[in-house]
Amino acid sequence: MLTVVLMMFSGILCGYLLRKWQVAHVQQVTTVLIWALLFLLGLNIGSNEQIINSLDSLGLEALLITVFATTGSLVTAWLLWKYVNRQPKDEHER
Repeated sequence: MLTVVLMMFSGILCGYLLRKWQVAHVQQVTTVLIWALLFLLGLNIGSNEQIINSLDSLGLEALLITVFATTGSLVTAWLLWKYVNRQPKDEHER
């Protein structure tokens, strides 16, 4: 965990020091690296026999967690949207 935090802060420091330079293609490189990480994660999961053998139960749990997390996020976002865009009550209008 310490390695992850140190890597993140080193990236923040580099970004801060290089902020005046035109750093080209950072977004494209980030996208490619994320796709590579996802592929390697899938490769690791696919080669793990224990995960593959319990995929049916893990899949159901993952589906339920996904559905409830997405529903909760949507409801919370909707409530926040309603709260932020509410009309202020004008005391002078009657």
